[in-house]
Amino acid sequence: MNKQKRKERYNMNKTTAFKEVEMSKHILKGLIVSILAILLMTFAAVSVLAFDARSGDIVTIASGEVIDGDLYVGGETIIIDGTINGDLIAGGRTITVNGTVNGSIMAAGGTVNINGEVTHAVRVIGGTLNIIGTIGRDLLVAGDEFIMASTAEIGSDLLLGAGTARIDGLINGDINSAVDNLTIASTASIQGKLTYISKNEANIQSGAQIRGTITHKLPDVKERLVTGTHRLPNVGERLVTIGLWGKVIGFLMTLVLGIVIVLLAPKRVKAVTESIRTRPWASLGWGAVILVATPIAVLMVGITIIGLPLGLIALVLYAIAIYLTQLFVGLLIGQLIIGGSRGVETRGTLVGALALGLAILSLLRLIPYLGFVIGLATILFGLGAILVSGRKLRTEAQNIS
Repeated sequence: MNKQKRKERYNMNKTTAFKEVEMSKHILKGLIVSILAILLMTFAAVSVLAFDARSGDIVTIASGEVIDGDLYVGGETIIIDGTINGDLIAGGRTITVNGTVNGSIMAAGGTVNINGEVTHAVRVIGGTLNIIGTIGRDLLVAGDEFIMASTAEIGSDLLLGAGTARIDGLINGDINSAVDNLTIASTASIQGKLTYISKNEANIQSGAQIRGTITHKLPDVKERLVTGTHRLPNVGERLVTIGLWGKVIGFLMTLVLGIVIVLLAPKRVKAVTESIRTRPWASLGWGAVILVATPIAVLMVGITIIGLPLGLIALVLYAIAIYLTQLFVGLLIGQLIIGGSRGVETRGTLVGALALGLAILSLLRLIPYLGFVIGLATILFGLGAILVSGRKLRTEAQNIS
């Protein structure tokens, strides 16, 4: 009799546990669908872009083509053979500048090649940066590999964070770097000081000209304990070594991503920011639900072999959504500041509002204690607005159809 009762209780508990797992799967699927839907809508490209904003798998500015103004571009492969009379803001896997940029470059990519002329400054983060042409002012770069050819010239300072760096050309200023391995080739000419942070001595070849002092600093003891002596530090750790410039580069790269998203899908981005403004409490509430419920649902589903891949996908989408929240909140801040004097409707104005809002948000998050509160509020409002705006857009689409 007792055996029968224990068996019944066991079956009942098993059934209850199974139902809980199934319920958590449904919850997780709902969260994934909501987040994925808005992410797809956010990254979906519109069919027609203004002349100063382009996107696609391969984007080319042909030789002889002249763009009078700034160019914002996102794509798999970006090739600039023509002339840009303004700044170039680009994000892609491979970015190649063969022509002339009469302004500055801000780029994020797997491989960035600068073979032509840039009259102002260059800010780059990526895997590999190759410099063959000339840069009129300073260069700031963070990546795995940096190669500067003998024909290359930098008009001012070089601020560098890289795994491997080889410098062959002319630098009309100082070098401040954090690297694993640094080579100054025999053809190199550095008109200022060389300061580098590395656990390895630089390979300065015979014939290299360095006018200023050479300073070699070892990484901080704390950093060496964290990174270990047998593992190369990653890009993020190098940026920490550089210090404040790491925050600057992080801001610039976030801005590049935000600009690309705004240019590709301005309607979707504005829908999210509008949801924060018009439905703040709904956004805040749903944001708290998503922030707390998603990890719990992932853990519950992840205990099963079948649910593990679903949980991993959810975590990736969850992380992407959290990262994107700063773009939406930053854009809203910029809209509120400049929207009173003129309408924030055009892509150019949206980009300006995004840059202003992100700068203010970044500064606020540097404030001790208050920065944590602002960061948490950004995540909550942003996550909730993604869900709220997604439901609103679907409702509008159904009404139209």
